[in-house]
Amino acid sequence: MKKGVIITIIGVIIIGVAYYSFEMFDFTKGEKEETQKGETEPEQKPETKLTEFKNGRWISTTDSLSGIEIKDGKWIMFYKGMKTDSSDIYNFKIQRKYINESGTKHKPFEFLTITNHSDTLEYSILEYSNELLSLSYIPRGNTLNYKPEK
Repeated sequence: MKKGVIITIIGVIIIGVAYYSFEMFDFTKGEKEETQKGETEPEQKPETKLTEFKNGRWISTTDSLSGIEIKDGKWIMFYKGMKTDSSDIYNFKIQRKYINESGTKHKPFEFLTITNHSDTLEYSILEYSNELLSLSYIPRGNTLNYKPEK
């Protein structure tokens, strides 16, 4: 009786080891084939920081009287010669999103959302540097360019 139990246990162990060996062989074979085909995963790039707007005034490149002011976490739209109203002052938030359209699957876009008590506006940030602030207004797709006020 003891002999039969021992033989059964040894048989189960041998079958388990053989099964595990075949599974590992298939797994490594698949990995080797993918490497040979050049189908490696894209290299993970470190996440870049979100755009951080500095305080300052920006003047539209198409209308020298129109502009925006970024001040203490607020987005203020102004028109020279006109009084700034509370409806011209917005809170803003920047988010990074990935778009899964042709050719852009792995390219992140930064979006600017500005909100106040009566409105929400969404833009894509095209460029932000010391010389240019370029935004694309999402609903219409038009580009708004601003230069720093001198």
